[in-house]
Amino acid sequence: MKIASLDKSLRIIALLSENPRGLSLSAISEKLRIPNSTAHHILSTFLSHGYISKDPQTRKYSLGFKFVSISKIILENLDVRRIAHDHLVKLHERCRESVFLAVLRDGKIAYIDRINYLSGLSLATNVGFTTEPHATAGGKVLLSGLSRGEIERIYRSRRLRRYGKNTITALHDLFNELKKVRKQGYAIDDEEYYEGVRCVGAPIRAGGKIVAALSITGSVFSMTMDRINEELIGLAVDTAEKISSEMKW
Repeated sequence: MKIASLDKSLRIIALLSENPRGLSLSAISEKLRIPNSTAHHILSTFLSHGYISKDPQTRKYSLGFKFVSISKIILENLDVRRIAHDHLVKLHERCRESVFLAVLRDGKIAYIDRINYLSGLSLATNVGFTTEPHATAGGKVLLSGLSRGEIERIYRSRRLRRYGKNTITALHDLFNELKKVRKQGYAIDDEEYYEGVRCVGAPIRAGGKIVAALSITGSVFSMTMDRINEELIGLAVDTAEKISSEMKW
């Protein structure tokens, strides 16, 4: 049985997570179609516990720092993150590019660890960032572990959004790409999410199933296709296999 007040509260949290710059009380009420008084009561309760913050100048509400501490606890207790972290550091030291760890959550790729290389690239993919999986190397790796029906359900109500100049935007093309990913054991993002950026991803498995993906990301100047083929694919796949060997079944 759905609890109405709790349902409204969770919808407010979800809405604010999609609007990190904050929203006014009237905007929240309008978007969720709930009375101002109800929204204000819920926000006030969250505010008193640190889950919501309110800008005194703009009077806009946004998620509070309490979620940061909670997410930190969750991330630190994810087995795959704990097991993978030292391997990601070593991979970063060898390739001198940014290295990421991601999982699939609710049909989206969610980044749970990042070893950054200060190469001048400005990427939004910080820890906690989520986005569509079809345009990233790690995302394609994660999708490759799903059945055709599962992928169709993910994209049933949303299109394959274009991000970069080479983004796959047709479902049949995505299925062909994933077939190739399964066969070769890795995925490449060649300016599919960010223009001027390439990425190579490899699967991390537990019990024979893909549970996470690691990826190496850098500029097209440092990550040439020759370097990807000759060096980085091997490094990514080898590291992913080492992590997989330590995962609990």
